[in-house]
Amino acid sequence: MSATGRSDVRRSDDFYATPAWCTLALLPHLTRCSVLDPCAGDGAILDTVRQAWGCEAIGIEVDKDRADRSRSVWRNALTHEPWPYADQIITNPPYSLASEFVERAITTGRDCAFLLRLNYLGSKKRAKFHREHPCDVYVLPRRPSFTNGGTDATEYAWMVWGHGRGNRWAILDVDTPDRARKLQQVDLRQLSVPESWLAMR
Repeated sequence: MSATGRSDVRRSDDFYATPAWCTLALLPHLTRCSVLDPCAGDGAILDTVRQAWGCEAIGIEVDKDRADRSRSVWRNALTHEPWPYADQIITNPPYSLASEFVERAITTGRDCAFLLRLNYLGSKKRAKFHREHPCDVYVLPRRPSFTNGGTDATEYAWMVWGHGRGNRWAILDVDTPDRARKLQQVDLRQLSVPESWLAMR
C-alpha cells in the first residue's frame, strides 16, 4: 500500500513492495510461527520473515510474474477459495482493496497484521467495523519509502486483529529494527482522548 508520493505517479496495479525495516519492527510484537501473506507481491514480507524467524512463510499473489518470483500461489486471494493455512497473516494490501482483505482475514480467527495508512482508523464508513473489530495499532514513527525514492506522503501503522487484541497502541522503535522495542504502549481506555474517537472503537 502507498499513498500517492510527493513526486510519484500512482501505479496502476497498486503494487508497492514493503521495506524490510517495516516488517522487522513489527515482528517482536507477534508470535514466532508460520506466516501467510495473501498480497505477497515480490515476496518482500515473506523474505524478511524467513530470514528473521527461519519459519515457514507462504504467499498468494494475483500477478503471475510476481507470484513466481516470491514462490507464492498464483491466484486472486479474494475469491471464495480457502487460503493456505498458516498460524498468522502479515500483509501490505493494495490500498484500493484494503478493507476487503482485512474483512476476509479476520474471519480466519488468526492474528492478522496489516500495514495500513494511519487514517484507516478514521472515516464514518469504517466506524462500525472498528467498533466491532478493534485492533492493536503499532505506529511507524518514520514514513516508509515504497519506491526507493522519497518517503511516502502519509503516516503508516501496523494494525493487528486477533484473539485478545484491540485498544492498545505502540510506537515502534525503527532505529533498532532488529530489536524493535516498544517506546510506549498503553491501553486506549486509560487515555484522555476525545470521546468521539473512543466511540469509533
